[in-house]
Amino acid sequence: MVVSASVRKEKLSELLKSKPEGTQKLFYKGRAQTFPVHRISLDLLIFNEHNGRIEAEMLTWMQEHQAPTAYTQEKHDKIKSLLWELNEGRNEATLADLKKKQQQRPGIVSLDGVIIDGNRRAMLLERLGIQEHQPQYLEAIILPDAYADNEKEIVRLETQYQLGEDAKVEYGPIQKYLHARRLRVDLDIKEEEIDSLMGREKGYAARLLAIMQLMDAYLDHIGCPRLYTMLKDADGTKEGMFVDLYSDLKRIEGKNAKVPWVQDEFDQLRLRTIQFDYIRFGEFADAKKSYRAISHQGNSKNFYCHEDIWREFAGEHGKVVDPITATADDLETYIAKNPHHGTKTEAAIARDREWRDTVDSAMKRNFGTAGDKLYYRMEVLKPRELLVKAKLALEKIDIEDDSLIADPDNLTLVRELNQLTYEMKKRFERRG
Repeated sequence: MVVSASVRKEKLSELLKSKPEGTQKLFYKGRAQTFPVHRISLDLLIFNEHNGRIEAEMLTWMQEHQAPTAYTQEKHDKIKSLLWELNEGRNEATLADLKKKQQQRPGIVSLDGVIIDGNRRAMLLERLGIQEHQPQYLEAIILPDAYADNEKEIVRLETQYQLGEDAKVEYGPIQKYLHARRLRVDLDIKEEEIDSLMGREKGYAARLLAIMQLMDAYLDHIGCPRLYTMLKDADGTKEGMFVDLYSDLKRIEGKNAKVPWVQDEFDQLRLRTIQFDYIRFGEFADAKKSYRAISHQGNSKNFYCHEDIWREFAGEHGKVVDPITATADDLETYIAKNPHHGTKTEAAIARDREWRDTVDSAMKRNFGTAGDKLYYRMEVLKPRELLVKAKLALEKIDIEDDSLIADPDNLTLVRELNQLTYEMKKRFERRG
């Protein structure tokens, strides 16, 4: 049972007066200090809900459940389950190691019992205690400050442990963006200091914050505000797509991209919206990163650099995809119609899957058409090569299939092709 912050603070303050297990040096409040390490009952500790391994999941869970900001037993149990489920295989191995060797490295906790470093170890020790039917303890430095009383300074320390250059654990791809926003927006820490805390070059935090804004705008676009697990997938490709989109928009806004046509803010907003749809679609986020052909490839090798290709590509997207997106149920309506989905996120994933199935052929066809136009624009091919490609493409058409004549636009294309081949034929005939 989670005990109150006042009780935790009282008990840990008493523990500080006892003989320590040892000492540990720590850089805190701008200087290196030596702190005693104490053996702390797990009953006096709570998990850090901003832990880097699970922050996206926790923020999503809190949004789904409209959870209170107060630390409750429900929140404690949720963090515990998330820490275990994150990597059960690794956790099993660490659990066996703890059972055999015990804790090897001290954690760090605040004076009111918030675990700054050692959340996963504490979760495993609690599990070990249940298995062995005996209480377990976390050996840790106890900071002289309660988390609530000096959050900014403690989060500075937390940042260095989670995301600094000496960080021992690689956190999830979304964590650094969420954490940068917390530092800048919630705690009013300047971008230059965030760069330093994370052990990065000047401008790193500004870049993280700008990409985080894109991620939030994307979640709003798909009707899933603050459901941050919707930014993740199995191979991390969504993050890469946001990074590329940020780079594209920055180059275009700074007039550093080779875009030889007059744009306005609407064109750039349209680019962002279409890119959001392709991020949601996900089909082009493969190892080849073919989505980059929309606006990311250099040397004018992208749709956006060619006004005619872009206008046709964007126009077709607006004609087919936008109406499907606009008429889809919002998430709350979808949940009401499909109550069998367990959580809001599960419903959002199911709704996205239905959206993808509906737009699949149209988005692939439109992307392919624009890609072909770009290819022939950029590649210097001899007439024979082009004729062979055209012949092969035409031979793939089943002229007996009713779909050929069902689309009246096909007749227009056939007439245009006929005119082109007629003019080529006349050229040969004039040569005699």
